Amino acid sequence: MGESMKLQVQTGNISVDVEDERGEVIGRFQFNPADSNILKRYAGVADFFSRMSLDGDLPEEERLRQMDKLADDIAGQFDYLLGPGVAEGVFAQCGPLTVTKNGDFFFEQVLEGVGTLIESVTKKRLDKKMAKIKKAAAAAPRAGE
Repeated sequence: MGESMKLQVQTGNISVDVEDERGEVIGRFQFNPADSNILKRYAGVADFFSRMSLDGDLPEEERLRQMDKLADDIAGQFDYLLGPGVAEGVFAQCGPLTVTKNGDFFFEQVLEGVGTLIESVTKKRLDKKMAKIKKAAAAAPRAGE
């Protein structure tokens, strides 16, 4: 047998608990909100969701099938956006098409929350990096000095 090697890297992943209005954890997932491709994926997912619809004129059985397929499609979009298997943790106790108290679908609230996390973490990491750059630039000798 050949030699085995391992490479361990920092991914920037964070762990996110999905909580209900009482603060009880109803799901959990991990993702990297500063992933260089996440904004592109987020835009694609948002576009997908803006185009989806349910046909209310179908017979009940067909409408239920359509809702099941749509729920699966939503889960697939979350896995695409955040990583394989994420939808399982996000929708563990509350299906994506659950209508919440304010009239939104549950997946809409989660997607909006993910967007807020991306914005917050990206800004913090960028601010930290810019502070290092400014500090290094201030300490660097200037031409002609």
